[in-house]
Amino acid sequence: MIKIAFAGNPNVGKSALINAIAGSNLKVGNWAGVTVEKKEASFTHNGEEITMVDLPGVYSLSPRSLEENITRDFITDEKPDVIINVIEAPNIERNLYLTLLLKELGKPMVMALNFYDEFEALNHSLNLSLLSEKLEMPVVKTSALKKTGLTELLNKAIEVAKKKEVPNFRITFDSFIDKQYQIIKAKINSDKTFDKVVEKYGINFVIIKLLEKDSNFLQKAKDNFGLDIENYLDENIKIIEDRYEDDIDTILAERRYGEIKGILADTLRTSLKSRLDFSEKIDKILLNRVLGLPIFFLIIGLLMTIVFNGSAPFIDWIDGFIGGFVGKYAGILVEGTPEWLQSLVVDGIIGGVGGVLTFVPLMFLLYFFLSILEESGYMSRVAFLMDKIMRGLGLNGKSFVPMVVGFGCTVPAIYATRTLEDENSRKLTAALTPFMSCGARLPVYGLFTAAFFGQKAGLIVMSLYMFGIVMAIIVGLFLKRFKEFKGENKALLIELAPYRIPSLKTIMKSAGRRTGGYLKKASSIILGILMLLWALTYFPNNGNAEKSYMASIGKVIAPVLKPTGFADRWEPVAAVIPSIAAKEVVVGFMAQVLELPESDEGEEEVTTFKEDLMEQVAGLGGAVVDSVKGILSFNISGLFTAPSGEEVEEEGQGVVEATRNLWTDDLAPLRAYSFMIFILTVVPCAVTLGAIKQEFGIKYLLKLTAMMLIIPYICSTLVFQIGRLFI
Repeated sequence: MIKIAFAGNPNVGKSALINAIAGSNLKVGNWAGVTVEKKEASFTHNGEEITMVDLPGVYSLSPRSLEENITRDFITDEKPDVIINVIEAPNIERNLYLTLLLKELGKPMVMALNFYDEFEALNHSLNLSLLSEKLEMPVVKTSALKKTGLTELLNKAIEVAKKKEVPNFRITFDSFIDKQYQIIKAKINSDKTFDKVVEKYGINFVIIKLLEKDSNFLQKAKDNFGLDIENYLDENIKIIEDRYEDDIDTILAERRYGEIKGILADTLRTSLKSRLDFSEKIDKILLNRVLGLPIFFLIIGLLMTIVFNGSAPFIDWIDGFIGGFVGKYAGILVEGTPEWLQSLVVDGIIGGVGGVLTFVPLMFLLYFFLSILEESGYMSRVAFLMDKIMRGLGLNGKSFVPMVVGFGCTVPAIYATRTLEDENSRKLTAALTPFMSCGARLPVYGLFTAAFFGQKAGLIVMSLYMFGIVMAIIVGLFLKRFKEFKGENKALLIELAPYRIPSLKTIMKSAGRRTGGYLKKASSIILGILMLLWALTYFPNNGNAEKSYMASIGKVIAPVLKPTGFADRWEPVAAVIPSIAAKEVVVGFMAQVLELPESDEGEEEVTTFKEDLMEQVAGLGGAVVDSVKGILSFNISGLFTAPSGEEVEEEGQGVVEATRNLWTDDLAPLRAYSFMIFILTVVPCAVTLGAIKQEFGIKYLLKLTAMMLIIPYICSTLVFQIGRLFI
C-alpha cells in the first residue's frame, strides 16, 4: 500500500483534489485525541492500493497550533511514502515558504500547482521544468475544479513513492552560516547519543530544529531518546546572531524567503493583471474602518434570515410528520401492549428521534451558507474585522462567528469553534456561546410574555437577548483570568486569500458531510437523555405529570429556588428539568401540568393511511413553497419575535391562560421575567451538551454544567430581589 499525505496552506484545494481523485471514497473522522477533522480516502489505482490523507492546512511547521502539530507529527511519525505539496498557483510565492519547511523534513515530495487554470487566466507563466529542477521534486499543474492533471499527479506520486529516495535538501546559506552549519553537522555526527534522533528525523532537520530551539522537537528528544539538548547549540547560535545582529529565527526565515525569491526570479513571469488587485479593491469596502462592520452585520443578518426563515417550514413539517404521522402509526402497531410501552415507543423513542431530525433542515442550510462564506474567502475577513473587539474578552476575531451562529442554534455554534486554532480560546468561546439566546427559547418567551406582558412582549424579548450578551461579556471577563481559558493574547495573524467563487459541488458536499456528522453524534446522546426524561415524567402514575417523579423533584427543589421569585410554584421549577432536553419542551410541559380550560373540540376525524400519507406529501410541498416565501421575505425582525399568544395556544389549548394563573399578585410579571432569565442562562439543551462533550470531553462538560447551574440562580435571584424594590 502506498500512503500519500496532502500538505499545504489552508484553502489551497487539498480536500477538493482528494475528492476529485478518490471520488466518493472520502472518509471523515477526527485525529486521535483531538477534534481536528481528519479526511482520508483509500482506493486502488493500476493495481496499487492507495491511501490519501488530507493533513490540516498550515502556514508553518512550528507546532504552535493543533493543526501544525498534527501535520508535522504525521509526516515524522507516520512516515508517508510521499508528500503531495498542494500550492495555490496564483499565490505561489506565499505558498512556497511551507514547501521549504516540508523539504527540511527530508521526505519524498511532489508539487501540485493547483488552480493552474486561474494562474493561466491571469496571463502568468511558469517554467515548470526549471522550477522542478530548483525544488528537486516533480511539479504537476492541476485544477481540482476542472479535474485536470489528476491522473498525472497520482502517477507521479506513485513513481516517487516507489523510488524511496530520501532527498538531502537544505537551505542555501552564505559562507559564514554554512561554515557554522558544517561545524554543527560534524559535532552531531560525532555524538553517538544523536544516532537514533538523526535516523528518525534526518541530520538537516535536527540541525534546523536545534538552531530554532523548537520546543516540541526538544521535548520529543527528551521523552523518546533521553536527550536534554535545549542548550546544545547555544555557542553556535550566539556566533551567528552576533554576526547578523538579529535572532536566529529571523535569520533562518530571511534565508528561506531569499531562496524563494531566487527560485521565482528564474522561473515566474507575471502580468499586470492580477486577481489580488481585484480582491484588494473589494477589501477597501468590506474591510473599511467605517463600513466594514455594518456590512458584515448586514451579511450575517441576511444569512440568518435565509437560514431560519427558509428552514422553519421544514422544521414544522418534520415535527408534524414524526409526531403526527409516524407517531400515529407506531401507536397503532404497539396497540395491545402495556401502556408504559406504548408511551415509551411513541413519546420516548419516536419523540426523541423527532427531536434530533427536527434540527436537520436548519443545520444543512446553516452549514451550506457558512461553507459559502468560508470558500469565498469572506470568513477570514470576518475574523480580521472582529479581532480587536474580541481580544477584550481574551478571544480573537474567529470567536465571533460561533457566537453569531449561537443566536440561531447553539449546537452548530459549538462545532463552529473548530475554526479556532487555540484550544483555550475554543473552550472560552464554547462557554460563552450558550448565553446567546437560541431560537428554541423563543416559544418559552412567547408563552410567558403573552401571559404577563401583553403589548410589551417585544420589548421584553429584546431585553432578554441583550441580557444574554451582557452575561457573556461578564462571564468572559471572569473566565479569561483562569489558565484553562486564557488564550494566546496576540493579534490575529491570518492570510486574506483572494476572493473566489465557490464550487456548488464542494459546498453541497461540505454541508452534507457536516450535517451527517451532527446527526451521528447528536442522535446517540439525545436519545438517552430524552428517554430518561420521559421515564421521570411518566412514572410512577402512568403519564400523570402532576404526580410524576419530575413533579416530585420540582417540589423538592422549589424551596432552594425560593429567592428567584418563581419557585413559589413547583410547576416552573419542574419545567427547568425537561428544558434540558430542549428549551421549547417547557411549553408542552406546562400544558401537561397546569389545569387547562375545558376544550370544546369535537371528535377526532378518522382518516386512512393513504389520506394521512397524501396529507404529509401535500404538507411537504407546502413547506417547500413556504420556505421559498420565507427566504424571499427577508424578514429579519421575525428572528427576534416571540410567538404570539394565539400561536402558543395552538401548541397547548389554554396554556397561556393557565400560565397567567400561576401568579396573581403584583410581582407576577417580575416572577415571570425571573423565570425567563433562568431559562436563558441555565444549562443548554441535551444536543448542545452532547456537542460539548464530543468537542471538549466530560470534565469540561461537567465544569460548564456546574457554572450554568450557579449563574442562573444568581441572575434570577438578583433580578427578582432588586426588581421587587421598585414595585
